[in-house]
Amino acid sequence: MAEALQAIIAALTLPGLPGWTGLILALLLGLLVLAFLGMPFAVYGVKSRLEALELQLAELRVELRRTGPSVAPRAQVEQDWEEPAGFSRREAEIGPRLNPPVPPPAAYSPPPLRERRAEPKLDWRPPRA
Repeated sequence: MAEALQAIIAALTLPGLPGWTGLILALLLGLLVLAFLGMPFAVYGVKSRLEALELQLAELRVELRRTGPSVAPRAQVEQDWEEPAGFSRREAEIGPRLNPPVPPPAAYSPPPLRERRAEPKLDWRPPRA
């Protein structure tokens, strides 16, 4: 068994490279084989679960078609919203305004530049001697 493994590693060793490269290639090849062996089980497991879900959905659709609409119709609502305060039907019947409303003038206007308070300019540097 050990001789067979050494023969495989020697066959995988690339010429001009150290002997451990064959071991690395053998390990990578082994992982690849394990992945391919495990893949069908994963695929078939998912496939069977999906088929079971599709079967359940088909059964539910058949049952829903058989029972028909079982939801009672809604009662008619006369008015489902309240008019806001200050809203009249007459304004709504007239239609939208052609001109937008003019905003009122500003309540506060800043004083002219001469009347504004000016902060003193301070020089914090020590005086030159």
